[in-house]
Amino acid sequence: MKVSLIIPTKNEANSIERTLAEVPKGVVDEIIIVDGNSTDGTVDLVKKLGYKVIEKIGGGYGTAVRTGIKQSTGDVLIFMDADGSQNPKDIPRLLKKIEEGYDVGWGSRFLPGGGSADNTLVRSFGNWFFSLLTRITQGLKVADILYTFSAFKREIFDKIKLESPGFELCIELPLRAYKAGFKFGEVACFERKRFADKTKVNDLMDGWKILLAILKKY
Repeated sequence: MKVSLIIPTKNEANSIERTLAEVPKGVVDEIIIVDGNSTDGTVDLVKKLGYKVIEKIGGGYGTAVRTGIKQSTGDVLIFMDADGSQNPKDIPRLLKKIEEGYDVGWGSRFLPGGGSADNTLVRSFGNWFFSLLTRITQGLKVADILYTFSAFKREIFDKIKLESPGFELCIELPLRAYKAGFKFGEVACFERKRFADKTKVNDLMDGWKILLAILKKY
């Protein structure tokens, strides 16, 4: 199976090169960088490194992911952050879930063997609460609904339509896939300290959008 790795970026010049260097050779066939108007030289650096980059995508994380999906050609699509917090060495483990017959290989920091060196106390509680709320209100029983490091079969995107422009896509994507009948296999992952810079997630504003997304009927 052909594997496409989609990495959204916005001002990731201090981390993207190291992140890309860690992608396991012979496992990923296509890497697509989707840039949201970086001003720190991220695009020039990515081009210099020889990777495909889609430039000047406005609208936030969700728009970047949807753009990457449209531009990708793989049988399996993996979504990964550019800041180094998600370990590329976990990619083969996500793909193994696909090989085992699952439609989605879903990373989780809350399974035994997982964890985080990057979460704050507030975000850790929020992740736990939103994951619990998702299980109760929507029936999707995953331990960590907000960890976006995941692998999806291409056929999923032929059957669902994504709309979210921002971080709420991290709720819309798994819920639409689950409601369409696709099976999830979870993988314990450890979230590392990011290589550089700060998170672009606004705890209050994005947390409110995520809450509304969880309560939405898909």
